[in-house]
Parts: sequence; structure tokens; C-alpha cells
Amino acid sequence: RRVLAERTATFPDLDEERIAATLDELFHHPDDPTRPASAPDRQRVAAALAATRPTAVIDGGPGTGKTHTVARILALLTRLYGHELRIGLAAPTGKAAARLQESVREQETELGLPPNLTAMTVHRMLGWQRGRTRFRYHAGNHLPYDVIVVDETSMVSLTMMCRLLEAVRPDTRLVLVGDPDQLASVDAGAVLADLVGRPVGGALDPVFERVVARD
Repeated sequence: RRVLAERTATFPDLDEERIAATLDELFHHPDDPTRPASAPDRQRVAAALAATRPTAVIDGGPGTGKTHTVARILALLTRLYGHELRIGLAAPTGKAAARLQESVREQETELGLPPNLTAMTVHRMLGWQRGRTRFRYHAGNHLPYDVIVVDETSMVSLTMMCRLLEAVRPDTRLVLVGDPDQLASVDAGAVLADLVGRPVGGALDPVFERVVARD
């Protein structure tokens, strides 16, 4: 809770016009008859939030387009910061990491993502070391990524989420993705469900509010 609260205290310095133009390009639905004209594009809103806040939580059931949205968030951030952007993809299990990697790579050419992005388990990202109780990356040695996406976050235990949050740099974009009603952690805690269920607090970035108002 302390780390998450500290991460909500600042907003990135961003070009509003550039964000809006890139979002329009990535989320263009001119011929979608299923979307009412007055309905906001929730995926576009999620991408705008992920660009303007250090931490974003994307939840939804199967087939709601979570990884579709994640790929476009990565494309948005890549266009804002360039291909030198260091991207970390992780999930609690090897199988979930492989699915995330496959989904992102399927869209890399279409979206202009850095090629061959690799996903790994959260343990591997943190630098698990056999025979040691401490991960390689921690509060005193932060992870090197500029943006980190964690898929299937509902499976991440309270202890592991604490270790991850401590290891993430304050200025790193952190995107937590998952379904709070599915695949609960086998260890203590229900972090994603708690994050989704808690009251929304704090101020929104004025850039985010103006960009979303254009949808």
C-alpha cells in the first residue's frame, strides 16, 4: 500500500496532442456497428490511463481484449519514447508468460513494437537465485525496465507483489492485468481483487481527462 500510494503522487510530463493523435491511430473504429456512438472506448481509456499514470490496473473477463489493449499501450509508449524504451513482460507462471509473449509478438509488426519482446515469470524477472532468500532486484537494486506489464495478476501472491513493487523504479510504468474472478493465487492474498474492489482515490492527470474527453 505504501509503494502504491507513493506511485500516485506524481504525473509524467507528456505531450497531450501527441498522445491524443496516437490514441486515435491505435483505437480507430470507423465501421464498428456494435459500439454506440456515445459509448466511450474503454480500451482507449485504459491506454490513456497507462500513459499518464505510473500504475494502471486493467481487469476483465476472458475475451474482453486485455492483451489487445496491452499491445496498444506498449505501442503508445514506444511512439512516445522511442524504441530504446525498455519493456519487461511477466506473468506468475511460465505458461501464462508464454501466452502473453505470443499475443504481443503477433501484433508487433502491425503496431510497430520492438521486435521479439520476451516474457518471463515474475520470479525470473526479479532474479530468483537458488539457495538464496533474496531476489537479485529489490528496493536497493531496482529493475532496469521503463515499463513493466504483469499478466494474470490475480495469481500473484501478496508477498510476491510486495517484492515486485519494491523492485520497480518510481518512474517505471507498471501495468497490472488480469481477471479478479479467475485463477486466484495459491498463496496468501488476493491483490488484484483488492485493487479492483477498493474505492478510487487521488486526482487524475488533467492531460488524461482532456484526452479521454476527445473520445
